[in-house]
Amino acid sequence: MKTGIKLLTIMFLFGIISCTDKKKEEEETKAVVEKIESIESELDQVSEEVETKVEELEESLEDLDDI
Repeated sequence: MKTGIKLLTIMFLFGIISCTDKKKEEEETKAVVEKIESIESELDQVSEEVETKVEELEESLEDLDDI
């Protein structure tokens, strides 16, 4: 009987510890996902700026070709 109680106690403690680890992992995962999303939005902004600069340069080159 004492062995059974000890075994149940150990299983209970193990369950609690493993649940807290999962919560920490979920929080860390959310933080990483937020960082990735912010980087993606910055990347989108930069690529839009590059595209507008490319269009401006192409227009300038066309104007130079016309001269």
